[in-house]
Amino acid sequence: MNETLTTHFKSKTISIMVDGLSNDIVISELIRINQPILSLTPAAHNLSTSLVAGKNCTLTEDNLSITTDVSGYPTVSQNKTGSATVISIEINPLIDIAADKMLATLALYPQLPGTPPLTLEVILAICQEQEISCGIDELTIQESIEHVEQIGQPRLGISIARGLLPVDGDDAYLRFEIEIGPLPGKILQDGSIDWRERKIFIGIDKDELIATKVSLTLGTPGTDIHSNPISQKPGKDLKVKVSGDVQYNEESRQVLATCSGVLSIVNESDVKVTAKQTIDGDIDFAVGNIESKNGLEIKGNIKPGFTVSCNGDLSIGGNIYSATVRAKGNSKIASGLIGEQATLTTDGDVEISFAQQATIVSGGTVVITKGAYYANIHSKKMILCKPESIVVGGTFCSSLSFIGGIVGSDRATPITLVAGVEPERFRQRNALRANIRDLQQDQENLLQMNGQEYSETSKYIKKATALQKRINHFKKLNLIPNSPLYSKFDPTFNYCSATIAVQGKIASGTKIRIGNVSTTLEEEAAAIRFYIDRKTGDIVATPYLEGKK
Repeated sequence: MNETLTTHFKSKTISIMVDGLSNDIVISELIRINQPILSLTPAAHNLSTSLVAGKNCTLTEDNLSITTDVSGYPTVSQNKTGSATVISIEINPLIDIAADKMLATLALYPQLPGTPPLTLEVILAICQEQEISCGIDELTIQESIEHVEQIGQPRLGISIARGLLPVDGDDAYLRFEIEIGPLPGKILQDGSIDWRERKIFIGIDKDELIATKVSLTLGTPGTDIHSNPISQKPGKDLKVKVSGDVQYNEESRQVLATCSGVLSIVNESDVKVTAKQTIDGDIDFAVGNIESKNGLEIKGNIKPGFTVSCNGDLSIGGNIYSATVRAKGNSKIASGLIGEQATLTTDGDVEISFAQQATIVSGGTVVITKGAYYANIHSKKMILCKPESIVVGGTFCSSLSFIGGIVGSDRATPITLVAGVEPERFRQRNALRANIRDLQQDQENLLQMNGQEYSETSKYIKKATALQKRINHFKKLNLIPNSPLYSKFDPTFNYCSATIAVQGKIASGTKIRIGNVSTTLEEEAAAIRFYIDRKTGDIVATPYLEGKK
């Protein structure tokens, strides 16, 4: 006597249309949760048939029955080898829940003869079985049931429940109550760039209201389809910084001028009002070095070897030739910064025509209108170059993103583009690498002078230990802003969303770094954007789009 296999559901072959062609498929009736779907009655002597439980099924302890773990449609397959038969079954859920628990989809098949109809009430009961309680669309469910009845064809992937995404809070900010004009290189809402020139030396009267702090918002939490809360990200507070003839009232959240003067706004949070000092000509031996507590306008050039500093905004009508310039506000240079000894350091933004073999260190955004040649430019925000600008050689390092015009040349030393990197850490990394090379060379020299046995001395071991410590720091140094200093191998702090975008051509050999990942461009490209792929962790490229944020 052979064993007996019993199926506890009905099935039927129907024809469906796929891309205009008729295909036959087998459909099954809906089986509710914890119901038997297959059972096996063994023969008197031996068992030649075995049952295998697939997805969403459970095999009983005696291996003679399979039950459902969810309500759905059974699918049976059979594999025979010699006299042994293996029958496996799985359940395709009526309601499928996405991995993030934010979406539930419904699969509907035509009703089989002799089976109970699938109603809205039944589907809602199955939603309850699967603990779906948020965002259920009863109208879509009812319309889908009626539609399947009318056409006699399956409908799959019907969205019937959606969770509510959290709404993040807004950061606190200063709402300026006066017309401050455009900010240099500001990224607009459509992703394009505002290239209008900065307006500086804005006149302010005594007791004039400059700005009001708008408080952060907390945002709204979300819920998944199981009604579990999803935390939102609250907005960040803003620390208002004032200096000079300005006061900030914590209670009214107002920034007021205490004396008349000119306004300087650094990084949209640091407000100062100072007097304005104007020098009509050049900074040379007739004028000497300048140390101003005010805003400073120089209508001429700054000659080699001189030092200029000011506490407010800085405007220079000519060139800076191998001079040292420091501004605690924003800097607007009508011409260029020229020479290896030429340095410009600002707390705020920099707007400059060109830089040649010079150094710029900015606490804000750097805007280059014409070009840069073998310059070192570091920005704690963005570096933005006009589309027609040309940058060749040197290093460009920004905490946020880099946008260039024409980048590099096949006739010049390759340029280095760095984005998503804290400039101070980048300089620290370079100094640490140079120090490691010096120490390694020092060790080699000691062994050459004293022989290999010198490596066993306490003095050499002490030097080797110090060297290894520096090497370990170098390997673990995380360049990404706001990450723990030595957290490079911690995945929590190793992703960087910054991009490097080039509007024109970019030369082959260009060295590219985003965060902790670096590569070298093997072929010339044009109109291209580089970013880090989250899945692979590699730098990848996509076409540059002007309006893309």
